[in-house]
Amino acid sequence: MTIIAKDFASKAAVAFVALAMALSMFAPAAQAQSSEDMQKMINDLLSQIAALQSQVGQGGTSVASGVCPYTWTRDLNVGASGADVMKLQQFLNANVDTRVAASGAGSVGAETEFYGPATAAAVSKMQVMYRAEILSPAGLVNPTGYFGPSTRAKANSLCVAAPVTPGDENGDMDESEDEDKMDDEDMTLDGEASLDDFQMDAADEDNLEEGAEDAPVAEVTYEFQDGDAEISRMDVQLVGSGDEQDPWEAFEEVSLWVDGDMVASVDASDEDNYLGDEDDGILRFSGLDIVAMEDEEVEFVVAVTVNSSIDLGGNADAWTVTVLNTRFFDADGVATTLDEDDDADFTSTESFTIDEAGFEDEIIVKTSSSDPDSATLQVEDDSKSDWYTVFVFDMDTDDSMNDLEINEVSVDLNLSHAYNTVVDDAELVIDGETVDDFDVSSTTSLTPKLTFNVDGDVSVDAGDRVPVELKLRFKALEVEGTTVEASVDGAEIEAEGADDVTGGGAATGEEHTLRSTGITVELDSTDSDVVTSDGALNDYATYTIVLEVTAFEQDVFVPVSAASSTDWDLVDENGDVMTVPSASTTIVITSSADEGGLGDAFFEINEGSTETVTIKVTYSPSIANTSARLQLNSLTYDETGTATAGDDDTWDALPSSTYRTAVETIVN
Repeated sequence: MTIIAKDFASKAAVAFVALAMALSMFAPAAQAQSSEDMQKMINDLLSQIAALQSQVGQGGTSVASGVCPYTWTRDLNVGASGADVMKLQQFLNANVDTRVAASGAGSVGAETEFYGPATAAAVSKMQVMYRAEILSPAGLVNPTGYFGPSTRAKANSLCVAAPVTPGDENGDMDESEDEDKMDDEDMTLDGEASLDDFQMDAADEDNLEEGAEDAPVAEVTYEFQDGDAEISRMDVQLVGSGDEQDPWEAFEEVSLWVDGDMVASVDASDEDNYLGDEDDGILRFSGLDIVAMEDEEVEFVVAVTVNSSIDLGGNADAWTVTVLNTRFFDADGVATTLDEDDDADFTSTESFTIDEAGFEDEIIVKTSSSDPDSATLQVEDDSKSDWYTVFVFDMDTDDSMNDLEINEVSVDLNLSHAYNTVVDDAELVIDGETVDDFDVSSTTSLTPKLTFNVDGDVSVDAGDRVPVELKLRFKALEVEGTTVEASVDGAEIEAEGADDVTGGGAATGEEHTLRSTGITVELDSTDSDVVTSDGALNDYATYTIVLEVTAFEQDVFVPVSAASSTDWDLVDENGDVMTVPSASTTIVITSSADEGGLGDAFFEINEGSTETVTIKVTYSPSIANTSARLQLNSLTYDETGTATAGDDDTWDALPSSTYRTAVETIVN
């Protein structure tokens, strides 16, 4: 019976005594008073007794009656505060099995607005009580003490209306209440638990930096046999061997986590929180109330929050973490404390280091899959061009622990003519952000350096790989066939994270050709095949490359004679040019274009039109087991279709790896 219930009972007893005394006193004077007055006095006393009996009947649920109905609208964890925390404590205190405290702060009638370890322990008991509805759907075995979505949903479902006094008017439980009671009994601890296995393992990250928050430094696994156990206490020791050996100077907080939720934490910056001799670096975590079921592993993660400013003396600080002992209870409430004298595994340690903030931050330049292939860029001979993307590379911060602000990026150009005669303007687009403030090392050079002044206006998140795009706008073209190529050296990228960062790696783009008239070429398809003949070294291979050729600002004429229109090679599987007898090869060039020009000796492609040009080579090596592939080097075209000297021009097939077929092996 609760204190409140006892108070009501005492009031009821007093009322009964008062009634008895009243009846005895009124008996001699009954004749002097009307029966109506006497009956009224008796009825008033009976009404008071009935009211007190009603209050007594509510018993231990009287507190919850003052809470429900209530709906919790936010998740709560250790450290939270507010009126909803007090409502939660009152709700938990309505059930003797989930009471926050037996006396003092948090007990019945003394609930607080602070969510401390005792509240978390009571929530854990509720989670175990309703394991099937709270823990199991989330894939959890052990309670967390975290009043999260699933726990909150269960509490809200239980608190949708004021609690009903247990039992019906005859004092019997209904069917659903009986089932709930059985479920609760199923969730209690069972057996005389003993520790079967204790193990410490390293966390995924063993090299931390200043300012790291909730960084895992060790994983601690328990497994019990012969029964379930409730782990209530754990002592964790941190010992340093570097320049900063006092843990309260190195750490702000040490915490324990189960299934991704923090179940306990200690202010590690307070020297008074360390047990005994504070130089031993021992912190105690008590009131854990983490249930470990028989033969099932429960894993704790020890995590630290590192001070953002540590005197490291230029060297990384080395630390070890040890779990010195553990206290647990079995089903009978028997407490057991184990340390190194009981289990040698309690002497095992895991190591980690603390380094200066930003020690791993870096930017690595890498080749981008978005870098454009070599192409003919159509420009004007009497005005500025459109913007062209001539180079794309990636900046990779995969190993960085901090977001990086980019301050400066330098890109090198390689031009066939002086910068001031070719380039009108430049932009650098970093992950979608445009930077147009840049300096040129030399405007008259063929190899100028463009230095883009980003000044921290663009940042790259830690672990991201972002594209960087160089865009150029060209002046009116002075020389047809001018070429441009760009490259970047990661060492010339300057950035800032927790500290200054210099990049690494390098990338080079493809060469592009500037023309105001001529052709653009795209690869349509390639094909290769081996034709088996009579097996007497007469087998041969056929190789086919199909191009899509577009004429711009003029008509163009591609010679029908393959010897005049194409330059090609047979290469081996390594890309090395093979020496083959001319008699062993034949080449045929065809096109979807009509024949025209002088003597119909050309395929005529009109301005603005796109036609296919097909190059087919047959190779008969007369040598068994010969492997080869066809590689196109260039395509020659005429501007007038007259074969007049000086009227021809050449498109180069770059990169060469694009314009070649598969390798074929000719066996016989």
